[in-house]
Amino acid sequence: MKRISILLVLGLLVWAGLYLRFFDLGQKPMHTDEAVNAVMVHQSLLSVPVEFDPSHYHGPLLKDLAIVTVSLTKGLTGENWSEVTLRFLTALAGSLSIFAFFLLRRHMGRDASFIALFLAAVSPPLVYYSRYFIHETLFILFSLLFLHALWSFLETRKTRWAFWTGATIGVLHAVRETFIFVLFAAVVALFVAHWRESRNDIRWLAGREGLSRLVPLFAAAVGVSVLFYSAFFTHWQGPLDSILTYFRYEIDADHEKPWYYYLMLIIGERSSIGYLGQAWILVLSLAGIWKAFFETSSQSERLPFLRFLCCYTIVLTILYSLISYKTPWLMLNFLVGWILLAGVGWVYSWQRWGHWMSRAILIVLLLGTLGHSLRQGWLLSFRYSADPKNPFVYSHTSPDLLKLVDRIHSLSRLHPDGASMRVDIHGPEYWPLPWYLRDLKGVAYPEAPDENSPASVHVFSFQAGQYVPELDETRFISELRGLRDGVFLLIYIELNLWDRLFEDE
Repeated sequence: MKRISILLVLGLLVWAGLYLRFFDLGQKPMHTDEAVNAVMVHQSLLSVPVEFDPSHYHGPLLKDLAIVTVSLTKGLTGENWSEVTLRFLTALAGSLSIFAFFLLRRHMGRDASFIALFLAAVSPPLVYYSRYFIHETLFILFSLLFLHALWSFLETRKTRWAFWTGATIGVLHAVRETFIFVLFAAVVALFVAHWRESRNDIRWLAGREGLSRLVPLFAAAVGVSVLFYSAFFTHWQGPLDSILTYFRYEIDADHEKPWYYYLMLIIGERSSIGYLGQAWILVLSLAGIWKAFFETSSQSERLPFLRFLCCYTIVLTILYSLISYKTPWLMLNFLVGWILLAGVGWVYSWQRWGHWMSRAILIVLLLGTLGHSLRQGWLLSFRYSADPKNPFVYSHTSPDLLKLVDRIHSLSRLHPDGASMRVDIHGPEYWPLPWYLRDLKGVAYPEAPDENSPASVHVFSFQAGQYVPELDETRFISELRGLRDGVFLLIYIELNLWDRLFEDE
């Protein structure tokens, strides 16, 4: 009865984690990165060719899968596509990632995988970014599948697992170019972990048997990657561009952060919202590392994988920490490793500390961590979803922008040209407006205003202290809106159109 009660409570926590990922997905405005991805989906649905750009884009898989989910949603429910239907894909990937933890039960132990699953279900950053239409949750899902396929291949030496390992590598490449970090971390971890255990464990890969298994692995990896980058064998420049991206990708200096940026995000700090962090994940993971390298009394058959997981997670963490380009969602790539190790650490501590008081402390620690994470996930994903107080909010669009979008649509309905009303948007900072104004045919993005432009609405983006052109006050009326933290929009509206709007309201 006690076991059933515990499973019921933990099951409710998993359900709550799924609920947080799917509930009210249109609640916050689109981030710039989301809008860029969404516009590519929109163009594809309009049969406009969208080719991979090695200077700016990540892989094409997010777009390709979104086209499928958007089409299915419209076919099944009749609902027009929106932020909700786009984010449904990443929420689904984030949810499947939770259950992907359980696939590792044979490699790391059933109980440890269960604990890690529960921690992942309510992890605030995993919940928050599952509600973003960006590549990260897809990448996390397939990186977990890669770990499962790779270790199953090494344990069984079967061709089918070699194929699935290669397929997951190809999919990871199709998601984004940072798949090389996962491969590098896995290769280093294999050598480091097995050097301590026995070099013979992976030496078979260099023999005839190993080479015969590596052929389907490489074939699957290349085949899947080429399939998506070539737009299903219609754009052969794509696979080449997927390699050139490592030499051409343009990095914004505004995203440079110190090496300890991710560490501080995980440890967290106290704020007006409360304590925001997951320090206990790191504490429990230390116990997992201890078990992997210093405990050999039990379950020795799982120690090679645990040592591999430790090395893999540490190498991946170091890689992302040393690279100056940092955004908070990139942290997810190695955070899942620490969560897995935390599951191992909690179970190891339970086994070592048999006294009832010690185990009571462990239960309180686990339930407290889960409850606190659940509360954080709710606050950060809803009440503070676009608030700069939220540590996971990064250059996010202000809800104030939606008022501007509504204003422009209202004006277009009153304008003689309707959806073809001319709107000129000036300045380098204007995303995600192309997504929100996608149904208006007269939107243009000139760098500077043209005196002869027939535009009824002009929008200027600027930051504090920047010069903004002034338009004729006898023809236009202005109002100010926020785009995101530190970036503003000055809107000029033709007086006669403004008067009609005022009369209509």
